[in-house]
Amino acid sequence: MEDFLIILSLVSLIYLFERKLYKISSALIHIFFSLLFLSIFEFFKIKYSLSEFFCIMQDLIGVSLIPAIFSFSEDFYGKKKNYKKRFLISIPLFFLIVINNIIFHKQLANSKLSNFFLIFYALIIIILSFKNIFKANVEKKVKINILIIFLSLFGYYAYSTITNNFNIPIILLLTLISFIIIEFILLRKSWIKVLEDAKENLILNISDGIILVDKNNYVLDLNKPAQKIIGKEFNQIINRKLEDNFKNGQIIEKNGKYYSIEVIDFEKGSIYYFRDVTKEMKYSKRQEIANILFHNLFNNIPDPLALVTPSGKIVDCNSAFTKTFGYKKLENIENIVPDYLKEESKILILQILKKGHVSYETVRKSKSGKNIFVRIYASKFEIENQTFIYIIYSDISKEKKLSQQISNLIEKDPLTKTFNKVYIIKRLKNLKPLLYHSLIFIDIKDFQRINSLKGNVFGDKVLKIVANKLKECTNYIISRAHADEFWILAEELDIDVKKAYSKNKELILHIDNCLKNIKVDDTSLKFHIGTYIFKNDENIDEVIRKTSLSLSRSKDEDKIITYSKEIEDEIRKELEKEIQIKKAIEKGEFIPFFQPIATHNMEIVGAEALIRWVKDGKVIPPFEFLDFLEKTGLIEQASKQIFENVCKLLSKTKKLKFVDVNISPIQLKNTNFSKDYLKILEKYNIQSSQITIEITENLFIDYNDIVRENLNLLKSEGFKLCLDDFGTGYSSLNYLRNIPFDIIKIDREFISNIDDEKNLNLLKAIYSIAESFKMGAIPEGVENEKQLEILTMIGFRLFQGYYFGKPMPESEFLSILS
Repeated sequence: MEDFLIILSLVSLIYLFERKLYKISSALIHIFFSLLFLSIFEFFKIKYSLSEFFCIMQDLIGVSLIPAIFSFSEDFYGKKKNYKKRFLISIPLFFLIVINNIIFHKQLANSKLSNFFLIFYALIIIILSFKNIFKANVEKKVKINILIIFLSLFGYYAYSTITNNFNIPIILLLTLISFIIIEFILLRKSWIKVLEDAKENLILNISDGIILVDKNNYVLDLNKPAQKIIGKEFNQIINRKLEDNFKNGQIIEKNGKYYSIEVIDFEKGSIYYFRDVTKEMKYSKRQEIANILFHNLFNNIPDPLALVTPSGKIVDCNSAFTKTFGYKKLENIENIVPDYLKEESKILILQILKKGHVSYETVRKSKSGKNIFVRIYASKFEIENQTFIYIIYSDISKEKKLSQQISNLIEKDPLTKTFNKVYIIKRLKNLKPLLYHSLIFIDIKDFQRINSLKGNVFGDKVLKIVANKLKECTNYIISRAHADEFWILAEELDIDVKKAYSKNKELILHIDNCLKNIKVDDTSLKFHIGTYIFKNDENIDEVIRKTSLSLSRSKDEDKIITYSKEIEDEIRKELEKEIQIKKAIEKGEFIPFFQPIATHNMEIVGAEALIRWVKDGKVIPPFEFLDFLEKTGLIEQASKQIFENVCKLLSKTKKLKFVDVNISPIQLKNTNFSKDYLKILEKYNIQSSQITIEITENLFIDYNDIVRENLNLLKSEGFKLCLDDFGTGYSSLNYLRNIPFDIIKIDREFISNIDDEKNLNLLKAIYSIAESFKMGAIPEGVENEKQLEILTMIGFRLFQGYYFGKPMPESEFLSILS
């Protein structure tokens, strides 16, 4: 029996903590632990006959159950815990046990006086506990069950005490069974209480109003928010008929707040649920105000405004729009985009969807067909996962007209009536995105020479004819950017790069065909063409630079050139070469090689100084650097070094009568050229008559006043002038008439074909011309004795060619002189 009590007590204790029943009443912890220890002590007392100390402990624990029951009843009733009162209730019992066991040395069960007092004390506690249980707001069934258990315990306890038949195991068993029952009752009560509390708190504390009515619409219950909503207190409406006829879905306004009413019907009545929708209503009102403001703004904005879908369809527009473009809202107002700008409109929408907003100028069409210049500002927005675009059109037709008038003054070339460079650059800044465009440079070949020979009036006539021809063959923008250089800006070729290149190629070939066979009076015109294809995100200076590179290449190669990376690489190589040449000039690597000029009997009387580049002991031939020197302008520095070396040579020997020095046209265009050479002569004390300035006919391409002044100054200072390669250039006889040459050199082509009778006659004629102009004549390219003999027979006295010696370094030339 004792074993079973211990196991049962342990199971009950575990159940107590597992179900957290101690939260309902902490007294249950005291009760269940007491029962457990009493069972244990009873087990050891019977089995091992323990001492009086254990009996005293058993009495103390046993009687402590009575105040614990009282504590439980207070928790059951719901009173606040008063630990002081509970402690005072327990003091008499402990005094009773101490007096009985210590002074009289008797167990509590063996003392009738103590038992009587204990019964009386227990009766008072039970009455107080019953009072609490009766007051508790629980179901009657629960109260009756608890009271029966308490009475049974107390009755058995009193009977056992009076008859001195105090059987602790049975008492413990009854007590344990009783509290197991109480436990289930309390557990059920706790669930019901929690549910009721939750419902009550939900109904009372919810911010929304709730009214409960029966089938006849009499109010059974309502919470405080509902009282405020209907404006009546609880006692003024409870059990009275609800006068207001609220409908499901109705929205009412009370005390500055808005409520949405929901009616929930059930078997015995209905529930009116008033949900606070003040925030929603305020937001809705703000939205309504915003919509009104938007519509007022939309309709009253002075500029045309349209609402467009991503597909380009106009779904709404304002009155300014209909007034400007002449369309009504129900008409097909998408037609405001001219046919030739349909593609532009698609690109515009793509840009808006990508960037979010776009602003630029374009053209739109009214219903009457009139083109209207507009400045567009467009932006996208989203409503309920739908994307729309609003576009504001500002009519800038008047502004454009005024701008056009100003442009005609500052952006037009007055001679050709084409645009100028300023306008082209402005257009380059406003090109449309995504598309490829091209810039084309056209240069009139040898225009400066034509202008110099024929005069400015003829040159202007040429420019006008070329401009008109370009206007005829293309609708793209044409500009006279420089003196004889025209620019064409081909906008919006294509969005695809391959197609853009193909269209540009066709355009250039068409322009080239248009410009072919242009003849002004007796002058045929030829052109250089360079082009570059680009997008609007590229720097304008880079676009112009790259197009200029292509034109420069066109001049070099005499064909149409489209800019490519290869051209850039070639330019880079040329820059590297320029650096090398500059270093070569600094190191004095450019030196003269001397080719003898002799009489028919092989006497060397002069020489031609020919420039050579000697680098690391290796002689680099002129064709690898001479053109580059001319092109970069470095020829001036290199030629000055050559001239100084020639003067040094003349200062070393008296056997030479003269030395021919080649001079570039670039040098003659320098105003300081003559002065610089005279200073070098003075430095080495050389007579100017010992120097022959040799020039080629290409000088006359850029012949101008500076060149003329330099030649006249050289002549007046005693220099001799020599015209090289006579007979192969443009108008040699005209040059002989206008420029005081002393010597002419006959091109080697005539000498190499001396057996040809026509060539022979030409040589005789040239000799006669030289004689008539009182000039010396030197045949070049004499390579054998036969050529020398024929030329001598014609009358020539000086000769130059490999027959007398190849160009050689100074040291070698001095050795053959001696």
